Amino acid sequence: MPSRTPTKELADLVSLIHVGIESRLVVNIGVIQHNVSMLSDLVSLRDAADVLQVSPERVRQLVVAGDLPGVRFGNAWAVPRSALVARQSHEPRRGRPLGVRRAWEVIAAGDVDLADAGKYRNRAVVHRYEASRSDVEFLSSHEAVARSGVAAAIEMDEPLAVEPGRAELYMAESFHLRLGSVVAVVADPLGDLVVRVVPDDAWRLVLDASTPGEAGGRLAPRAAVALDLMATADPRHWIAAQHLVDAGG
Repeated sequence: MPSRTPTKELADLVSLIHVGIESRLVVNIGVIQHNVSMLSDLVSLRDAADVLQVSPERVRQLVVAGDLPGVRFGNAWAVPRSALVARQSHEPRRGRPLGVRRAWEVIAAGDVDLADAGKYRNRAVVHRYEASRSDVEFLSSHEAVARSGVAAAIEMDEPLAVEPGRAELYMAESFHLRLGSVVAVVADPLGDLVVRVVPDDAWRLVLDASTPGEAGGRLAPRAAVALDLMATADPRHWIAAQHLVDAGG
């Protein structure tokens, strides 16, 4: 019987993640041993398709397009369960998304429709990394970056729980291209450093609508922070997002 490839083993393992236990898998690829943390939060594309009542191919398209978070293992994909909950609760309306500049014009004006958060998905391209705590803190206060997510919402007086080690940042495409020369980062689809990259020709719109942060640096526009909160599966974040939009400015 021919031996199974590591990629095939990983694909099979992904299909078992939904059993509801947290495990740590040791995967041998060639002579290199990798420790891969598999959380019960991940489900296979087929299971995700059943939840969303679409085909597995449609789920794959959503993941590849960045409309649904995904984690890749060889040729196989898995989807965070929390992302499915969020998508079910806030299913984006069908329709053409706004272009980058138009999306930021609306965000800067604070006139976003949180019930149709997918309309603004072209505002940035999302990348995830792992980085040291000191590098994340340094980057978060950099003048070329705007903080978002829970940390920014807390600075905007929303009563949310601090997420140690996690950061969500907006930055211009040109700055992102040299990010590795500013801090040490490693691309990681489950990384706690979430970077949203904005084309240079729209970055001025982000800066003009940003505000000074308590810890230095900048805070992303309130509506952008709200949209990022809507991407989570936590109803408390959705309530905070609505507060931010209602507050305006």
